[in-house]
Amino acid sequence: MSRLHTLPLLMTLLLLPAFPALAQSAAPAPAARPAPAAPLPAWEHLSEAQRESLLAPLRDRWNSADAGQRQRMLSHGQRWQSMSPEERDKARRGLRRFEHMNPEQREQARALFGQMRNMPPEQRDALRERWSQMTPEQRKDWVRDNPPPAKPR
Repeated sequence: MSRLHTLPLLMTLLLLPAFPALAQSAAPAPAARPAPAAPLPAWEHLSEAQRESLLAPLRDRWNSADAGQRQRMLSHGQRWQSMSPEERDKARRGLRRFEHMNPEQREQARALFGQMRNMPPEQRDALRERWSQMTPEQRKDWVRDNPPPAKPR
């Protein structure tokens, strides 16, 4: 064989062992999924350290709050304790729904809640019905005329 023909053959033979490595590095392996976490125990079975790590942010928030904020926090906790499990589930669902709203929808929800919270049930139902019939432009006008209460700080 001539030297001209042997060089490509030799190069191919030399590079052949590198092809599997190149193929492996070209396609990254799928990320390993973390093992599912074991279910966490009820509060009563948490260690003192686990309880402390959960309560620390609340302690910081309480310590940095003014008297009005502390009173609100305390009354929210007391109200939560007085709720039935069904009422708590309903509150959680409402919070999840609120979290998924865009800012305009949140403002509308605050305005509606601010108006409805002191209405008798019949008036609430009437406002809900009227709201469902409004166009987006009419809703914006309604919110402008009935702004949500100021956010508590």
